[in-house]
Amino acid sequence: MPTFFCPVCWAASRSDDPVCTHCGAEIARIQAGKSYGQRLAEALRHPEPTTPLRVALVLGLRREAAAVGELAACAHETRDLYLCLECLTALARIGTAEAWAEVASFTADPRRVVATCARDLLAHRPVESA
Repeated sequence: MPTFFCPVCWAASRSDDPVCTHCGAEIARIQAGKSYGQRLAEALRHPEPTTPLRVALVLGLRREAAAVGELAACAHETRDLYLCLECLTALARIGTAEAWAEVASFTADPRRVVATCARDLLAHRPVESA
């Protein structure tokens, strides 16, 4: 049986728990009306370190345009270089004008590897996205 997590406190829960046993959040109400992409984007804040990496990858592969803001915020806020780079790659895969603008905002990042990645992604931007 898969493990589910509260979207508020990230405590493990059962899939059929309507209320988080740890923080009391009404899970069903919080998740109501949210698309899969929205729920997935929220997992960029998951405390287990490999989950946000997988989430960024999946958001990019799914080209979830609604996740551009969450991916950009995650890339700006994280201290994890791998996560930042995965968020930038996801933004490039999404490929909207907004996503490319976010990638461009990292070209002067003080972390050399991040700035280089952003410049490389922009240099290989498809012509129709330019």
